[in-house]
Amino acid sequence: MGGYARTKRAIRHRIRCGRIKISWYNDNPAEAREVDASAVSDVYLTLHGSTVPVDHAYPLFCELTRLLPWIEDEAMLGIHAIRGAMNGQDELVLNHRTKLVVRCPAWRLNELPKLAGQTIHIGQQSLTLGEGKIKSLSRYSPLYAHCVVTGHADEKDFSREVLQLLTEKGIDSRFICGKQQSIFDGKEMVAGYSLLLHSLPLEHSLALQQQGLGLHRKLGCGIFIPHKSIVAVGSINSV
Repeated sequence: MGGYARTKRAIRHRIRCGRIKISWYNDNPAEAREVDASAVSDVYLTLHGSTVPVDHAYPLFCELTRLLPWIEDEAMLGIHAIRGAMNGQDELVLNHRTKLVVRCPAWRLNELPKLAGQTIHIGQQSLTLGEGKIKSLSRYSPLYAHCVVTGHADEKDFSREVLQLLTEKGIDSRFICGKQQSIFDGKEMVAGYSLLLHSLPLEHSLALQQQGLGLHRKLGCGIFIPHKSIVAVGSINSV
């Protein structure tokens, strides 16, 4: 936990000094510099268990909120989907390298270590959370999100909404709409699409990773990660 503690101390100092700022990139160079790479980070928590359901986002959110109630109201927090290998039974198989990744604003980093040693229950499985490691976001292009939800199930309507959202945020990028996804939001199944942004200026990348895009950030939607190729997004319509 040494590195985790040092990073937290450094970020707390930046918060006290008023140096942590988040904003969308725009054409004003002075304002563009206000996007602080340390304002939002990914925290990787070790995760011990055997399997989780493929559609585990909502129960995972509920369990983490049970342990840390502030998660529900923290707009800047996102919970990545757990990654694993399919076993053919609508489950993901976990291994010793599996992590729970939480995209967390700097002012909440001191809360996440409280999850270490806690047990969460997803479906019929019990999972134990371990210590966390902070990883900074980086300026990188292209970016990929496994699922982006805008409220539109039709692909053309979805694409138009994505274009509008990017325009409103001042993000200059082309995108590829991939496979349709579905996720349970606690009430019903909602539709989204995988999305890859390419030709994305590096100075826009950090702002987009910090803020996300679309709905259901705490269910793993609209959270972007670096992606090495535009081929694997599946395909596809490029806009």
